[in-house]
Amino acid sequence: MIELSHIEKTYNGPDGPVPALKGIDLTVENGEIYGIIGLSGAGKSTLIRCINLLERPTRGQVVVDGKDLTAMNARELRAARQNIGMIFQHFNLLTSATVYDNIAFPLRLANTPEEKIRAKVEPLLTLVGLSDKAHQYPSQLSGGQKQRVGIARALANAPKILLSDEATSALDTITERSIQKSFDELSKDRTCLIIAHRLATVQNADRIILVDDGQIAEEGTHAELMKLDGRYAKLFNTQRLDYSSDEVN
Repeated sequence: MIELSHIEKTYNGPDGPVPALKGIDLTVENGEIYGIIGLSGAGKSTLIRCINLLERPTRGQVVVDGKDLTAMNARELRAARQNIGMIFQHFNLLTSATVYDNIAFPLRLANTPEEKIRAKVEPLLTLVGLSDKAHQYPSQLSGGQKQRVGIARALANAPKILLSDEATSALDTITERSIQKSFDELSKDRTCLIIAHRLATVQNADRIILVDDGQIAEEGTHAELMKLDGRYAKLFNTQRLDYSSDEVN
């Protein structure tokens, strides 16, 4: 479903080029769930944004569902993105639009008739528990409710692929767990790539990659990576102690 070949991304900094990704190769099969972890600044967000070309790679090829996105023109890319939903860390909602209109936004971009939009948006509102908030604005919602809107919007076009960029890291632990439960249900039968701050969020993923300094440093299942006893295992054990301490306190 997703194949990244030799992906490099370099930004222009004040002191010269700054490499963010350094030759990433990654293959994700149809229906797989991939967890992406790593320290801040490792290149995780750049990597996931290269998949739908929100960030265009400096070098390399991005093939999604058999199509080379890096070779597409703007019109072709807009059409391809309809099969790729994305949930952002900071929600990225339209502040002047209602909850209903935020969810309907990608459908209107695709010129979907209003009656079909209603038939899709109303069930999504029910699915994420926001039917009673349909006509409210983002400023009237809690952080968890905003994230539910973001999840519903990402699913509006029934995408084959779902990308999640630390979607729950800005939320409190209780809200995070509630959102994660909803996300687990909604991600079924989709190919998903999930950047996670809390490693327990992705420990049941089909595969997990640890990104470090713009490269894939470790890859495997949770069990394989724990057995490896490398950076993933150390991060996981440290977080487990930290969260246990928070819950006690």
